[in-house]
Amino acid sequence: MPIHRIHRTPSPFNSSELSEIDFEQTADVLYLAHENHPPTKLIRAGHADWTFSDVAFGPTLAAPGGIGGSATVPNTDSANSGNAYFPQPATYTVTAYNEETGQESRASSTVTMSNDLALKRNYNTITWSAVSGASEYRVYKAENSQLYGFIGRTTSLTFRDDNIGPDLSEGPPIADNPFDSASNYPATITFHEQRAFWGRTINRPNGIWGSRSADYENMDFSRPLREDDAFAIGLVANKVNSVNQLVSNKQGLLALTSHNIFSVQGSNEDYITANPPPRVRPEIGRGVSRLNPIIIDNVTFYETAKTGEVRTIGYEFEIDGIKTDDLTVFSRHLFENEDIVSWAYAEKPASAIWLIRGDGTMLCLTWDQAQQVWGWTNCVTDGLFKDVCVVTEQGEDRAYFLVEREIDGDTRLYVERMASEMWTDQSLACYLDCARTFTNGVAVSTVDRLDHLEGETVVAFVDGAAITENAGNPLVVTDGQLTLPVPGLTISVGLPFTAEIETLPLAIQTGQGWSASIPQEAAKVVLRVVNTRNIEAGPNRRDAAGEYQLLYEVKTREEDAYGDPLALFTGDMEVNMAGQSGNETVVVVRSSDPTPMHIAAILVEPKYGDTSG
Repeated sequence: MPIHRIHRTPSPFNSSELSEIDFEQTADVLYLAHENHPPTKLIRAGHADWTFSDVAFGPTLAAPGGIGGSATVPNTDSANSGNAYFPQPATYTVTAYNEETGQESRASSTVTMSNDLALKRNYNTITWSAVSGASEYRVYKAENSQLYGFIGRTTSLTFRDDNIGPDLSEGPPIADNPFDSASNYPATITFHEQRAFWGRTINRPNGIWGSRSADYENMDFSRPLREDDAFAIGLVANKVNSVNQLVSNKQGLLALTSHNIFSVQGSNEDYITANPPPRVRPEIGRGVSRLNPIIIDNVTFYETAKTGEVRTIGYEFEIDGIKTDDLTVFSRHLFENEDIVSWAYAEKPASAIWLIRGDGTMLCLTWDQAQQVWGWTNCVTDGLFKDVCVVTEQGEDRAYFLVEREIDGDTRLYVERMASEMWTDQSLACYLDCARTFTNGVAVSTVDRLDHLEGETVVAFVDGAAITENAGNPLVVTDGQLTLPVPGLTISVGLPFTAEIETLPLAIQTGQGWSASIPQEAAKVVLRVVNTRNIEAGPNRRDAAGEYQLLYEVKTREEDAYGDPLALFTGDMEVNMAGQSGNETVVVVRSSDPTPMHIAAILVEPKYGDTSG
């Protein structure tokens, strides 16, 4: 049996701040942003070696030390009584440079020498100490208190200036940390085009700061600005646009703000640089909440600032720009007056977004961009969902939930993992809530380690058979144990739930008008299923209590041996619709057993008009 250990590392964040933390990962470093804390990173150096530290902005390459120099003055124009000798001060600074990383250090301290370099044989010599990791050194000069300009590079620790004119278009890096104090800490981060982009501080809510190119922890810049320098921009529109999220997108860097969505692009449709400065363009006049967006392929999912909508951002060829679509337009009842506290995307196996509402309800969005199909599912458990994340494990995306349950009179928080869909035998499938699965070497009829379900009425799935009773009594966990009427090798024990599908009424145009206004019935309904058993189906006729009245078992047993669990069925099943007629055709499919149900299609042949014959 594998052994699991919990490793704890002190965090600078309070528990109440966790939902507001934005993060971005590169290899074993996780960068964290919160407006109440300096930019932070979590570093994984080993399985049990995790540390939090503030980001120390600046190059890792040290500036040269020991700066010194001397003026060599063999020529003072003595033949002309010094009439042409006019010494001027020149100030020098040196940086270290690493060719492999492309990183340049900050400037060293300065040295000033007075000389007339316009006369032959006069020169200034600058010296400095070696820097670990430097492959060369760059020398800058300022004449008569002007700006510094580049005059040359060398691999040695000395440089001679014999009247080299400084290139004022290239100056040394200037140290900068825009996040050096409270109220200047950024609240969001993303990576885009080899830069780290930080956004929104208390003092400047509409601000975005880009790091030096390929140097995420370096905010230094030069005078004048170079292409790869760090830079800052502000998002200006008709309202205060607090930057809630930054998203790296094919269309550029997207800034999702409280009132608008902006795109940040390079000048002339090129990559983003400090010089020339980037172009900032408002794209969509719709605000975005603080919920982290989800990116699937080239589409961004986000919650609007005004609760009740989930929308997408994607490129539209017809307008040659980005547009948004409302994914909640057909499911308003699931979002009215509710906000989203957490969500996560599971690509495989179902391409689903798991979403937690503020009231503890979980929703699931199944989305298929290629087929332009999406649909929402309301998921209810005996408790409240609090949070969700998705972890890829063995080729499958597994959703983890934080669930609050009332167990044995106590309120408990459980971390629960969605069962795998990659089972090879139905006895290994698990469609129960808060369940544990036991695989035994020999068949057993008593299972323990069920303390998390103490006092609960449960269902056991034993070698592919659903068991709800023992000697006529419901199965109840007592003292963390459960006794079954039959032994089994693979046993799953958990809370039961019912899965229901109800189709929308048909709304198609017929020769007699729209179907919704015409008496109709389902002449024939066929379910196309994959690896399915133990399902009921029928019309949506309900009694006064809201329970379905006319659901019938869809039989699949053909050649199964007596006493064995039903074999899984793949193919088409015809549904008994009990001759129900009315002004709508709706099909209900239900499974109350913890057995596999995969409905690939519901095919309906309606009959309109006079349905008496």
